[in-house]
Amino acid sequence: MKRLHGAAGLLIFMGTISNALAVDCRVNGGNWQTGNPNLRVPVMVTLSSDRQRIMMEGARLECMYSPGQGPAWGEDYWATGNASGTPWTPGPLFGNERAGLRINGSFLNNPVPSGIRVATMPNNRVVYPINITPYILMRNSPSNPINVVANDLLGMLRISSSNNWDNTRPQVTVTYIAANNFTVSPSTCTINNNNPIEINFGDVPQRALGSDPLTTPIRVNRRLNYSCPDGGIDSPITITYKGIQSSFDNRLLMMTNPNVGTAMVRGGAAVRVNGSFLTRITNSVGGDDVTFSLVRRAGSLPATGATSGSGVLVMGVP
Repeated sequence: MKRLHGAAGLLIFMGTISNALAVDCRVNGGNWQTGNPNLRVPVMVTLSSDRQRIMMEGARLECMYSPGQGPAWGEDYWATGNASGTPWTPGPLFGNERAGLRINGSFLNNPVPSGIRVATMPNNRVVYPINITPYILMRNSPSNPINVVANDLLGMLRISSSNNWDNTRPQVTVTYIAANNFTVSPSTCTINNNNPIEINFGDVPQRALGSDPLTTPIRVNRRLNYSCPDGGIDSPITITYKGIQSSFDNRLLMMTNPNVGTAMVRGGAAVRVNGSFLTRITNSVGGDDVTFSLVRRAGSLPATGATSGSGVLVMGVP
C-alpha cells in the first residue's frame, strides 16, 4: 500500500487593527461625544428683528481635534454636509418653506452646498465653535401660520471633517428640537404695518356694559389695513382673532376681570376667538372696518378697577 504523504505549511496571518479616526464634539456644554456623533439639541424658535427669517437659536456646537490622533502638525477641516445627506434638511413643519443656514455670520439659502469650510482645528486640544444656525425664510405673499410646539422636530444639520494627513471623513449629525411653543405667519405681508392696535375703552361705568357683543354701547372702531411688499398679489385671505377665550362666551377674548370680555365684530357678526373671517387683497393691498366691543357676563356686575387683555390678528390663506 502506498503511503499518502501530505505537505503541511505554516500559515501566518498578519494585519493591523487601528482605531477608527473620529471626532470629539459636544453641544451646549454637554458631554463630549466621539466617533461619528449623532447629537440632539433643543433650540428656541424666534422671528428675527428684521422679520425676514424664522431663526433656530441656542445650539452651541463645539468640536476639537481628537486627542492622540495624527501628527502634531495635523489639522481638521470642518465643512458642510456629510455622507448621509445635505447640510440642512428642514423638518416636516417647514417642508414647504424656503430655508437656509447662517454660517459664520453669512446667510446661505437652500440648497446650501456641501463642502463649505466652517472651521479649522489644529492638533492643540483647543475647543472651537461650529458657528451654524438654521433658519426659515419669510415669504412675500400671504401664507398660513406655522404652529411650533415644544419637542417638535425642526430639522437636521450635517457636517463632516477632513484633515491634512489622511483620507478619513468623520461626520456629525445634529437633530434640532423645538424648546418653545411658537406661532408665526411665514409671510412679510402685514396688518397695519405690524404696529400694535391699542383699544382703549376708557372709563366705563359698570352698568353701562352690555352682555351682547352686537349691542353693548362700549365700542371702539378700527380700520385694518393689509399690505404685501411685492406688488401684483391678488388673493383671498383670512384674518384670525387669536387669543384665550373668556370662560363665558367663545366670541370674547379673556380679560383680567373674569366677568368681562372683548369681542371683534366685522360685518355685523362677532368673530369667535381663534376663529377667522374671509377677506382679500387686490394688487397687494386690502382692508376692513371692524369694531371692538367690551362685554360683561350676563347677570353679573363686574368689579370696579382696571381691566386689560391681549390678542393677535393673524393673516393667512383659506
